[in-house]
Amino acid sequence: MIGMKSQDWPTIHQSPEMQALRDYVTAADGSRYANQAASTLRLDVTHSNLMQRWHDLVFDSGMTVSRVKEKLYSHGGTPAADQELYLRRGGGDTLFLWDERKTLADYGVKNGMEIHIKDTNPYSLSANGGLEDVSQVEKYVMPDEAYDKLENSVRAIKRREKEKAEAELAARIAAGEVIEEEPAESTEQVSERIPMGSRCQVQPGGRRGEVAFVGAVRGVKGVWIGIRLDEPQGNNDGSKEGERYFNCKGEKYGCFARPENVEVGDFPELDPFASDEEF
Repeated sequence: MIGMKSQDWPTIHQSPEMQALRDYVTAADGSRYANQAASTLRLDVTHSNLMQRWHDLVFDSGMTVSRVKEKLYSHGGTPAADQELYLRRGGGDTLFLWDERKTLADYGVKNGMEIHIKDTNPYSLSANGGLEDVSQVEKYVMPDEAYDKLENSVRAIKRREKEKAEAELAARIAAGEVIEEEPAESTEQVSERIPMGSRCQVQPGGRRGEVAFVGAVRGVKGVWIGIRLDEPQGNNDGSKEGERYFNCKGEKYGCFARPENVEVGDFPELDPFASDEEF
């Protein structure tokens, strides 16, 4: 089967496995009505306004059409006076059950046939998805002020958990078990220490370049420094995940570093041909 195209695969009807499954599922179809009373009928029911259908509803062959309508009212919600019933006998053969005094037996109804309900009321509750389309149901929306007052809501539970965690952390800090972290610097604070356009040296590797960006980078926390490197010793071209933060000579001439790894000062561009023995 390896390398076969989709059109070469057997259809459901050609597949022996599917045929075996079909045979298993339908094995008792020939005798499914064998153990019921002689006057009992099991019928499928559909409705003109509803997507759903009812399978194997139980009726008695002696029930009049009027009594059948009363029974179906509890399923489709259509009052008996607004119902027209049609018997679908298979093969496109449909019969209008117009006489409400006649019984199902009078119309020759058999097991497995289908009764179709036509709702004749244009203002029916089931029309236009009235009984099935939940988007038409007006939802109750609780105001935030009222929700905040609830003591057993998810928001209240999360609020209590947060307050408890903060209290426990404060107690551990007071006891000397945890060293309180200093708040992270803002972009403005970092920019004052590492101004745009400054010459710098980046660790690791002592790479030199110029500060080309100071700020947040999408997908990572904190403030980052973008450096336009003198040599292709970086890992990008000033962009990350398709978003450009600064321009540079080309691929590998850019990098992003944490502020603590960037040193600003007199770091001129190195001459790769300079000798350590010359002044």
